[in-house]
Amino acid sequence: MAKIFVGNFPFSVNDEKLREFFGKAGTVVSGKVMTEGEGGRSRGFGFVEFATAEEASKAITDLNGSLWEGRQIKVSEDRGQRPRRPDGDGDGHHHGGGGGGERSYGGGGGYGDRNSQPMGYFRAQPLDLGTRRKKKADPFIEDPTLLLDYKDARLLKRFVSERGKILPRRMTGLTAHNQRQIARAIKRAQHLAIMSPTQG
Repeated sequence: MAKIFVGNFPFSVNDEKLREFFGKAGTVVSGKVMTEGEGGRSRGFGFVEFATAEEASKAITDLNGSLWEGRQIKVSEDRGQRPRRPDGDGDGHHHGGGGGGERSYGGGGGYGDRNSQPMGYFRAQPLDLGTRRKKKADPFIEDPTLLLDYKDARLLKRFVSERGKILPRRMTGLTAHNQRQIARAIKRAQHLAIMSPTQG
């Protein structure tokens, strides 16, 4: 006997429908839809066991990528049957009985854990570069008529926090040269009491 994995089929499919659908490929020994708990909602994937390896291979070739009630299904070999340790037996099955394939499927099979659908159907979301903040522009470059004067407290307040701290370049948008000029003017204005040293 040979077991295959079937994924992305409609959630309305039960064990009987699964066996009936794959019966066209050969003699189906068993069909099992994986559910969320005992008798719970279908997780959209399951396993079908055929009488021979040739029939299982035919099912993969003929039905992989086919549509089932508008959903493109995934049909592949049951990777849970592959040995993960050197002590596996020669026919490619785990020691410990037929149930070992399904129990190990979420770990070694590469199709996801118990709480998810097969990993093959997840797609990474593209990085949304449009959410980045626009970099602030240096106001002295945008407006050449703007003059820096330590006596202009109204202008200097734009570059000072409420506690009188000089804002960094990442917040002011100033060039390195203008940032130094602003810092010098603010310190001079605070020293001469033109600006309060505790708030802008």
